Amino acid sequence: MAVLPFVLSALAVGEGDAKYMWDSYKKTPSNTPYDIAIRINSLTALETSGWEILLSENARDTIPQNPTTSENSRGSVVAVLGLCDRGKSYLLNQFCDIVLPNENLIHTEGISITALKKTSEKIIFIDTAGTDTSISKDKLKDQNATEGLLKEIALHLCSVIIIVVNRLRATDQTYIDQVLTHTKNCDKTKNIIIVHNFMNVETIDDATKLIEKEVKAQFAAKEHTLTIQNKKVYENIRVFRSKHLGINLHHFILTKHGYHAATIWNNQSVKGILNTLETDYNNKRDLNIIDEMIQFINTKLPQLLIINNENENNVYNGNQLKYEVQKHTEKPYIVLSQRKDMKDLEENPYKLTLSSKLVYDDAGYFIGNDSMNKAQWQPRYSLYETNDDIYAIIELAGLKKEDIKIKVGEEAITIEGHRDDFKQLLSNADTLQEIIPMGQFKLDIRFSCRVEHREAKLESHDGLFKIKCPKNRATATYL
Repeated sequence: MAVLPFVLSALAVGEGDAKYMWDSYKKTPSNTPYDIAIRINSLTALETSGWEILLSENARDTIPQNPTTSENSRGSVVAVLGLCDRGKSYLLNQFCDIVLPNENLIHTEGISITALKKTSEKIIFIDTAGTDTSISKDKLKDQNATEGLLKEIALHLCSVIIIVVNRLRATDQTYIDQVLTHTKNCDKTKNIIIVHNFMNVETIDDATKLIEKEVKAQFAAKEHTLTIQNKKVYENIRVFRSKHLGINLHHFILTKHGYHAATIWNNQSVKGILNTLETDYNNKRDLNIIDEMIQFINTKLPQLLIINNENENNVYNGNQLKYEVQKHTEKPYIVLSQRKDMKDLEENPYKLTLSSKLVYDDAGYFIGNDSMNKAQWQPRYSLYETNDDIYAIIELAGLKKEDIKIKVGEEAITIEGHRDDFKQLLSNADTLQEIIPMGQFKLDIRFSCRVEHREAKLESHDGLFKIKCPKNRATATYL
């Protein structure tokens, strides 16, 4: 359980206001089997109360610990993905010793986080609301946008991906392909596991036939033996390995609980998955994922929402408003920054409108805004931190220093500029595909601490702009 204090650090570390906020989380009645549940169930909920943060009884009894005070605060963050009713909850039940409902009529809400309790390794699991859940027609647009955001959050935060499928249908194959495609576009390599949950298979013969057809034949997977050690006992685990879309995959098998096939496959597969997670030393990451989640959401909101003084093409009229969320100063909610100090979150709703030009792929991942050639788009960036400095690396292919305006403040970097329409450089060209964003762009990158902005340095090479910002050197006077 050593992992949970570091995850909870984003909610309360220190004295004064931080301690008061932690007390407010502890007063909220627990209503989740997960350690932490962030109820991102609707983007338009940000008009009022926003997204509630719930803690389990176990989490409320945990003392938060600041990750920066421990050298051993890194771990694995595992995103458990899959279409609705594929058995994600069952898998998490096996890993985390919590009772999650398996009934088809009960679905995960928002982003749910739970810690691995079977070993001393620092491993946390992220579960999201299942895709393909039913919804009323008038809320369909909001659900699509919200689920697309949840998928991106999980993919951004995780270091390992587990995709849960049943019988391999076309929808599952498409889902796997889209997840792998998006993974290839990530800045960091992620370990990927596919769990084939044959939940209706009872016999060993039926399991063997499905493995031949849906694992070995479909993925050209080869069987391997993974030898694991528990104390002084060695055990051989059957695992299947393949390469799909240029990405290495591990395949594990589950069958219907309580039947003969399950005695052969289920326990050994759970052990094999845990061993794969425990020994994935190259993909450990900082465990302060709640603050990072909020930062990531703030990069996506300008593409998803239209706020009252903005038109449908995301072109601003008058002063530009900020699309940002943050933790409420007194309540266990994530809210629009304009509402962070409000006592009654139901008062004075803040009118939000989803863009009607959002584009998704077949797995529900957000591709972009159809009007992005007219909109203020946002470049991709990576943010790194050392003991002394913060580094921001921004991807701006095709642009020079004179094409952009960079402002470095104590708490954030703002980058603005314009990329010319490539089509204008061609004569009589028809558009077959146009994914690269063009036109005006603006990017705000917020720091985790104050920096010495007057000492910031800029380097650019091959379309990558690196900004080095020394951290603020706190001073003290001793009397």
